[in-house]
Amino acid sequence: MYHIVEDRIKESMENGEFDNLPGKGEPLNVRDEFQGLSPEIRRTFKILKTAGYIPEENDKENLTFKDLHRFATGIESEQGQFECKRQFESFAKQRELKKNPSFRHYAEKIYNKLFR
Repeated sequence: MYHIVEDRIKESMENGEFDNLPGKGEPLNVRDEFQGLSPEIRRTFKILKTAGYIPEENDKENLTFKDLHRFATGIESEQGQFECKRQFESFAKQRELKKNPSFRHYAEKIYNKLFR
């Protein structure tokens, strides 16, 4: 399979199909524009930005998962957050997480991360 693709690229180069591409002869911009973000947010931000969900003027240094969720879904109201919290509560009840000592120990951190 690799050879077929390589042959097609070489053939296109010989036919001059890459001669008029924008930016030809200019150096590539390899700077990581997401370097200040955590790996999880960086991945999500890159996907949403490429898909056109995140406005250009956004300050990516202060983004949270809540912001990314808002961009992806368009839900800004407290009702959306209430629904997420309700679903999480239902999940925790179904799995009986409140009986788990580890969950009780980290519950506050989990709630702060998810719902603040």
